[in-house]
Amino acid sequence: MINLRQRLSSIIRDIGFARVRQLIISSDHPPYLTRHRAETIASRIRIVAGAFSLLTLAWIALDRLVLPWPSWGWLAGLRLVASLVFIVLAVAAHRGVTLARALSLLGVLLALPLALFLAAQFSLSGLPLDDAAAIDARLYAALPIIIVAGLGVMPLTVAEGLSYALPVIVAATLGPVLANGIDWVGQLSTMWVLGMILGVYLLESMIQLHYMISLLQRASHDPLTNVFTRHSGNEIVDTHFRLSCQRDAPFAVAFIDLDNFKSVNDAHGHEAGDWVLKNAVTNLTRLLRSSDAIIRWGGEEFVVILGSASAEGQRIAIQRIVNEWLGTRPDGGPVTASIGVAERIADSAQDWPALIELADARMYQAKMSGKARGIMGADEVIIPN
Repeated sequence: MINLRQRLSSIIRDIGFARVRQLIISSDHPPYLTRHRAETIASRIRIVAGAFSLLTLAWIALDRLVLPWPSWGWLAGLRLVASLVFIVLAVAAHRGVTLARALSLLGVLLALPLALFLAAQFSLSGLPLDDAAAIDARLYAALPIIIVAGLGVMPLTVAEGLSYALPVIVAATLGPVLANGIDWVGQLSTMWVLGMILGVYLLESMIQLHYMISLLQRASHDPLTNVFTRHSGNEIVDTHFRLSCQRDAPFAVAFIDLDNFKSVNDAHGHEAGDWVLKNAVTNLTRLLRSSDAIIRWGGEEFVVILGSASAEGQRIAIQRIVNEWLGTRPDGGPVTASIGVAERIADSAQDWPALIELADARMYQAKMSGKARGIMGADEVIIPN
């Protein structure tokens, strides 16, 4: 037990507590991960629902051959309804679906075989079954195991997985008790098997989600500075802009261009330039709030998402940057920048590209008027105190 505890502690240290938290709950997931999870879950729902619609219909023939009437007729009617719902799910799980909708569709997908399991428990209760019918009944009894095991194909967090798996385990345990009475050996065996499968599923799901997060992290972050790339940044800005419109809340961005950066590369080489960029991002991250996001827009240009910061909050953030600046150049001088700030409501921006374009124009205005300064709305200039 001590070795297992030490091993788990070592794994947590290796991947980091922040990543472990992302594997357990989804509240810290960035928008690009949420979107990718939603699309992955939806695509797998389409595949599983399509396959289950056919298998559900095919099982009617088996019930017809081995089960007595009216039990097989009752189950056949339920299967026809379930097959129709599977088809509807396959159509509903289209691309662009939100994560909340994808998780809701997944809940319906899992509820259908569980309903067939419970229906079989009650419709076959007390009936004399020959060997073939008993095999069919055992297949119905295996449906909860298939459901829990099938969750492993979905990139779910631990909390999400438990919210689906635990009701299945409860139903698989109580259903036979209500239909046939208490069978301690049977119920304990079922709970033991489901518990083992649940443990394997949770481990498999965490590995799958960790792999997805790692891939997306590498694809969405700039390898030099470890901030968002422009491609992933577009999606983040778009998400924040749409949310601010829905909530009628402020949404501000700052466009930052390092001053005289080309001279660093020319005089000291590209390695020195890379060092200046990394150091500038490190200092910029330190000066901003943890909720602010930095995007490498290109070269020495960065876009900072200031979120719902008020005009005063924007002013404080930019003043903090220009007071301390972003590190030291190889020649000992400060790494200064020209900064332009734009806000959705104050600047009447109709879409996020227009907002970025306005911030870029103000950055250019700051550069043309002397560099080492920020410009906000109404041509407000922010210089070091």
